[in-house]
Amino acid sequence: MKKIDINSEAREKRKATRIVLIALAITLLIVGIILLLIEPIKRMKRKKISTDALNYIELQIEASSTEEEPQMTYVVPRTGNEVEGEGYDFGGETEEVTEEEYGDTVTLNSIGILDIRAINCRYSVWDTASQVSLRYGLGHYVDSVMPGEIGNATILGHNYRDGSMFHKLGNLKTGDAVKFTRTDGVVLTFYVTESKIISADDLLSYAVGNITTDRQLTLVTCTYEYGRYGWRRVVICKLSDDCLPYVTEETTAVPETTPAETQPEPTAESSSEPTDTAPGPTEEPTIPPPETSEETTTETTPAPEEQEESSETNSENTP
Repeated sequence: MKKIDINSEAREKRKATRIVLIALAITLLIVGIILLLIEPIKRMKRKKISTDALNYIELQIEASSTEEEPQMTYVVPRTGNEVEGEGYDFGGETEEVTEEEYGDTVTLNSIGILDIRAINCRYSVWDTASQVSLRYGLGHYVDSVMPGEIGNATILGHNYRDGSMFHKLGNLKTGDAVKFTRTDGVVLTFYVTESKIISADDLLSYAVGNITTDRQLTLVTCTYEYGRYGWRRVVICKLSDDCLPYVTEETTAVPETTPAETQPEPTAESSSEPTDTAPGPTEEPTIPPPETSEETTTETTPAPEEQEESSETNSENTP
């Protein structure tokens, strides 16, 4: 009887041990599945917010022709969709703030849309390259100029392994088109001139705005080719000459046109001028010249007085 009791007790212990081990294995399996799903779930949330933000900004840009001040802002969550390594991806400014101090949402401001069809990349470009903004689109480096201005405009983006954002930036080739749609609806076309990998320590020498006198656009992302966090992919683009009328001071208001009823009758002299430029101040009604114009009129060679007054008016009202 004693021997039977000992064997029964041993079996009960082994049974209890097996139950504990099975329960532990199931728990570890569940935890593992949850951990594996966390990043895909975050990625899905980030993608949805990015897509919704892009669609909203596109609608606002379309409405910019009818609205004086379209809303180019979009509210996103401050936490919950963090990107692994985002604190040192670009070595830029980080956001050391608390939810209690600033709330649990962030309002992002868009400066336009970047569209690179060669790599299927189309996202809103936010006015800052912060940790939060880069989760839901691309970010403009604040120490660079705006796209289309004289100097270097830098746009940063994450390298998501699922192929989104700037993951395929290294596939761009010389001559590929990179389009930037401003908030006023004007589309600026840049062309790739150079693509290279640089050290993270050298990034600032490529990112700041005063490194060139050209109208340059620089795209930057992380690259894993030479090490996980130590290198950056840099793609340099130049503005197409066809877009110069849309970025020079004289033709800033190219998309706007003067009503036909306010345009003066064309003269023989004005009809000989090129007509492929955007409407300029010559289409505005003539206004009286300043008092100093009288001396100029008496010193110049014979020309109709009205034409001299019109030319002086144009020079004073150039936007």
